Amino acid sequence: MASLIRVANRSISYLTLIVIAIVGIFPIAYLFLLSTKRRIDIGDVPPTLKIEWSVVLENYKEVLVSRSYISSTINTLIITSIVVIISLIIGTPAAFVLSRLKIKGSERIATTILSLRFMPPVAVAVPILLSMRFLHVANTRIGLIIPYVAFSLPLVIWILIGFFDEIPTEIDEAAEIDGANKWRTLLQVLIPLVRPGIVVAGIFAAIFIWNEFLVGMYVIDSEALKTVPIADAGLISAQRPIDWNVAATVGVVTLVPLLAASLAIQKHIVQGITAGAVK
Repeated sequence: MASLIRVANRSISYLTLIVIAIVGIFPIAYLFLLSTKRRIDIGDVPPTLKIEWSVVLENYKEVLVSRSYISSTINTLIITSIVVIISLIIGTPAAFVLSRLKIKGSERIATTILSLRFMPPVAVAVPILLSMRFLHVANTRIGLIIPYVAFSLPLVIWILIGFFDEIPTEIDEAAEIDGANKWRTLLQVLIPLVRPGIVVAGIFAAIFIWNEFLVGMYVIDSEALKTVPIADAGLISAQRPIDWNVAATVGVVTLVPLLAASLAIQKHIVQGITAGAVK
């Protein structure tokens, strides 16, 4: 009887995982399928699985060359990389201080920092634009990097505080006995231990920056400096109907870098998510 229950539980678990996989993979597969169709074929029910490579090349040429999505993707990669690096450089020691030094009101400070992350971008988009104009960096990459760092830092700090909290303080004390100061303890002892957390914090920051639209729309006017979300918005126009095959192609182009990066650091993602589950 016990063996039958184990088999039933295992079967239910596998069935659940299969359903989750199908739900997760189907939209991506359908998006790719739409990117291989002509506009006239989009409304076919059911959609045909036949792929005409000449149509595929035409769609991707339209997106990457005619609509300059290569430039938008490069801009987004540059801005995302710089913002993530700056956020981690500032956020890691800040999280260390709030976690380890136990200054007066540190928990209240940490909560306040996280609450700033919940501020909707629409509430500060206009002030950000005016600030960037005052600094003479509107319509530049720096004009996006500054507010994006401000948006990313609270999340990065909050995530890393949790990872620092999971490391026993005895490790710090042992490093101090060996003659290490606070900075040396952070750089040589603790950062290697919280590396999974750094990866997770960087990933979450990168996802937010990659998908951010509103602030970018306010700050950037130049076609050459548009990020992927801003360029995507150009597909919607009141003057002409949406080319759904082109929109699907844009979706694929937008997804591919994120999927490639996720697969490349998959091991670190799993380590970061599961780290701290057992103290």
